[in-house]
Amino acid sequence: MAFCTHCGSELEEGVAHQCKDGLTASHTEAAASTEPESERSAPLPTGPTNAKTASSVQIDGQLLLNLLKNPMNALNLRGDQTGLIYGLIGIISSIIGFWLFGLGVRHLFYSGWGIMSLVGGNIGLGSSSLLLGLFSTVILLGSFWFTGNMITKKKLDIKEFVAKMGSFQLPFGVVLIIGGLLSFMSLQLAILVLIFALLAALAANSAAVIQLYQISSNQLIKFIGMAIGIYTVLLAIVNKVLL
Repeated sequence: MAFCTHCGSELEEGVAHQCKDGLTASHTEAAASTEPESERSAPLPTGPTNAKTASSVQIDGQLLLNLLKNPMNALNLRGDQTGLIYGLIGIISSIIGFWLFGLGVRHLFYSGWGIMSLVGGNIGLGSSSLLLGLFSTVILLGSFWFTGNMITKKKLDIKEFVAKMGSFQLPFGVVLIIGGLLSFMSLQLAILVLIFALLAALAANSAAVIQLYQISSNQLIKFIGMAIGIYTVLLAIVNKVLL
């Protein structure tokens, strides 16, 4: 149905229209004049796509809670953008835990040395512990990924591995953060929490990677020996050269 662009009256096809002000317009002309307006009012085709993309990167708190309760659910994540986000969250949580622990230890050592010594010392040890947490986590996961791909038939893309095993670090990262906060109050208690978190993380990561790569009993000793050996050597080199 078309309408006159001058007076707004309905137009009949094939019948000339006479406006009250004396102007004449055909049905075809009126329809053509209104076509750009309909095109301008049409929604952009990229709108739904952009909305879908924006919503796909939102962090699901319920999923984070499920990963805390049952870390093995992390092995079901995919190596897409969403999975990588949760993987990075798990890795970053562990790094923050190391960093807080370093700050807490330095705080206890420098608590009686004045404000300037406290600030300067915290920055120094905080940076070292931050780097130690970063390299320790990255080298451990890298050692497992390299060894698993080398000795098994199952080959995992690095993105998929980070999504699965990175998000698996979330519970241990939370424990490390708690230990780091405790280090500001009690060094002995913080060290106990730290040792527990590191040993539990090492054992749990080994079990998760064994299940992820479906490592047989014949390959088990070889896998653990190679992965832990690579991790120990690389971490010692990094600690000697960079830290």
